[in-house]
Amino acid sequence: MRSPARAMAGHLIWSRGGTVWATWRLQALPYGFRPDKDKHGVRAAHQALLRALPGEALLVGACAALDPAAIVERMITGIPLEHCPEWAAECEATLDTLDDLALGQRTFWLSVPLRNRGRFGNLGESFHAAVDDFRDQLALPRAGISPAELKVRTEQARKIELGIPAVFRPRPASVAQLVWLYQHTLQRGLFADMDLPETRADHEAAVVPRHGVLWPDALIDEGGQSELDRRQLKNWNPLRRKYVKITQPDQPDAVSYQGLLALADTPADGMVFPGGEYLGRVDDAGLDVDWAVRLHTRTREEVIARNRRAVANLNDQFLQQEGQLTTGMHAIERSARDLAEYEALLSADDLEVEVEATVIFCVAGRTGEQVMEQAKELQAFYGASGFKLTHPLGNQEDLWWAMLPGTPLAKSVREFAQITTSHSFSASVPVVTCDVGDNKGTLLGLNISTGQTGVVHHDPAGATTRLDVSGSLAIAGELGAGKSVALKKIAADTVDRGGRFIALDRTESGEWVTMARALTTPTVVSVVDPTMSMDPLRVFDRHTGSRVAQSFLTPLLNVSPTSERGVLLSEVLEVGYLARHGIRGLGDLTKHLLESCTLDGAYELGRLMNVFARKEFGRVIFDTSLPPVELSDRAIVFWTRTLELPDRDELQHAHLFEQMKLEKIFGRAMYALMASMGRQVCFGDRSELALFIVDEAHHVTASPEGEREITVFVRDGRKHQAAVALGSHDPESDFGDATLRGLIPTRILMRHRDKTLARRGLKWLDLDPDDESLVALITEHTSPVGPDGVPEMRRGEALMRDALGNVARIKVMPPSRPERFEAMKTSPPEVVIGQRHPGAGMLGRATAPSGAGELAGGDGDSGGRRPELEAGRSDHAVGSRPA
Repeated sequence: MRSPARAMAGHLIWSRGGTVWATWRLQALPYGFRPDKDKHGVRAAHQALLRALPGEALLVGACAALDPAAIVERMITGIPLEHCPEWAAECEATLDTLDDLALGQRTFWLSVPLRNRGRFGNLGESFHAAVDDFRDQLALPRAGISPAELKVRTEQARKIELGIPAVFRPRPASVAQLVWLYQHTLQRGLFADMDLPETRADHEAAVVPRHGVLWPDALIDEGGQSELDRRQLKNWNPLRRKYVKITQPDQPDAVSYQGLLALADTPADGMVFPGGEYLGRVDDAGLDVDWAVRLHTRTREEVIARNRRAVANLNDQFLQQEGQLTTGMHAIERSARDLAEYEALLSADDLEVEVEATVIFCVAGRTGEQVMEQAKELQAFYGASGFKLTHPLGNQEDLWWAMLPGTPLAKSVREFAQITTSHSFSASVPVVTCDVGDNKGTLLGLNISTGQTGVVHHDPAGATTRLDVSGSLAIAGELGAGKSVALKKIAADTVDRGGRFIALDRTESGEWVTMARALTTPTVVSVVDPTMSMDPLRVFDRHTGSRVAQSFLTPLLNVSPTSERGVLLSEVLEVGYLARHGIRGLGDLTKHLLESCTLDGAYELGRLMNVFARKEFGRVIFDTSLPPVELSDRAIVFWTRTLELPDRDELQHAHLFEQMKLEKIFGRAMYALMASMGRQVCFGDRSELALFIVDEAHHVTASPEGEREITVFVRDGRKHQAAVALGSHDPESDFGDATLRGLIPTRILMRHRDKTLARRGLKWLDLDPDDESLVALITEHTSPVGPDGVPEMRRGEALMRDALGNVARIKVMPPSRPERFEAMKTSPPEVVIGQRHPGAGMLGRATAPSGAGELAGGDGDSGGRRPELEAGRSDHAVGSRPA
């Protein structure tokens, strides 16, 4: 076989057939889990694309393998690895993990042949192509492309590009990308693709490649006859060998077997939309399938004129058969009725065009048997929906060539054309995607929305700088669904990449303490058994400390800011007053109010503060012998085990509020204080990403003060490279009011077996909560719980809505280093009846050792867990690469 290109310049191809083609890469439109109104918008965009095509065109959807090295490259972009050795180690381990997975993405290409100029334009181009072929045979240099010719063709392509709907973001393909596309067609099914080259901002200079340099030659053997000996050829059955065998001379062992199928028929009762997107859902077949559509559009006027001629012919046939006994009249009547309906469709829209589409599918493998089996699976997949795919014998090579830009359309291929309108064909929505996440950042997980397994990057810092939106996120799910593991992974990645995090840990076992100690040397502040003071007057400077202290004492003492006690509290916390009286902490302030303050009501206010200062749980604030906490470490954990909180009824009903225990009053104020401290720390340095993590967020958002602190954090965090990460069970009641929920752009919904909570979660993702298929997805098919728990390969599954509003099904990936993953496990140890663990009774102490797993336990959030790793490799089944 010979390359179809005789010359190339940027995205332009001068073919051997005497035509010039321009090729663009198209940006796929978000689809998948989008609501129906958005899907109709995507269909309208495709209809506009079809109407913009100037006659003939080729639309290609090619599966591109994702190179693990390219994925890791996106993980380290912008990160100084010399200062982040832990992140370098994690990325190196990630390479091994990804090496066992068959990851990919679908790329979309549009090629259009440019019209030749003048009466003799076609003849001239064919003559130049023939001259170049003749020069090749004589080993003479080619004539090349003149600057005038290049300028004219570039202008033609530019005008076509302007007509392509902007929503597809057409980008002229580079020579490197076109070579990649051609090379991809030679090695389908071998998982040998290099990473797709990035688009360059400038157009490449004109290139006249020598034969066999840019586009390598290959051998095409239809039916794989070359591997049969003479005796086998006499008895071979061509029906069992409906494929082409592609062999590259320089790689004789890399043989690709490819089977070509064509769309032969559509459902008799028409396609339902949404639901009938036969090209948009090709990845649901679970196979790596490349597809191409050879398009030819005709104007409404041309088609109506042709139809009227056809009606006239039918009338002649009707008159010729009149008076004869025949059973064929009904066929003529049916044809006339179909023509009338078709003309009515075209007449209803002045912009409508006719689309003649030949849809080709290609499956590939390392053996012919694999290809034949995949072809049967693809036929069965489409047959279940009423679509008929034919696997023709003898046309395999013609169909293979038809999928390449720069090639003429053979007559045998046009026999499979489907004639319809742009409105009808747009229902196939070919250029769509389920991608979510960012284009760089940490590897949050895998995209498992379709059979084409992709990756999900997460870049909170990029959301604030590149997208100009909040980097905050929230995760909802039932107990054991995987919230804690996901939050810990995000926290660990933030620290490893040079950022910091502050976390609230309410577990008795101190699971966040364990995780933080596995990462770095953290600051751990135990609220109930303190070794450090959280007194805001001692932690911050006087100005900040005064403001934070007043916000803390107002709910603690239950005083109104404008009441007499509230005014008194404001006066004694004024910066000048504190300096004049040498007050350096709230313990000093309490003593001053009781002993030496002369302001009216000072003694009563001091007695009220002393109610909490005398209690053991009040030491973390009022004990002046404790050193103030240092807030400069990369990881800070506020350990709040046994700290009690009021429920909503106690806060909303006066009689219950008045009877509330002191522990709950103190706990309410402390959570608001920790949120305020977290905000102060995270907003301190705008040059680094800071994450404030609130697992079991209802403990903070249950109080108005805590909810207000989180809301302020989310509103202003974008300006300070700071983000909030929330985790809880019910997004409607646990993530604050509608304003706070709406301000958090990135949302992850994990398993919820309760249908009411599942519907609330779907509504939170802006999906249809009444869609029973989505409810079943969350309740039954997301990390499903069986008799032996959740299978290892199914842990960490979720629905994710990214900062741009795209929704997809993902699988959260735990860290690739085993020691990191061990520190993040939160499932309680297996209980053996009648046997006591040697360490029983020691868990939860602030002085517990810092080794991984020594404080493991928690609320059972074991989602996202995977089996023990060997040499850093993952044993995932999702997207596993065949041997």
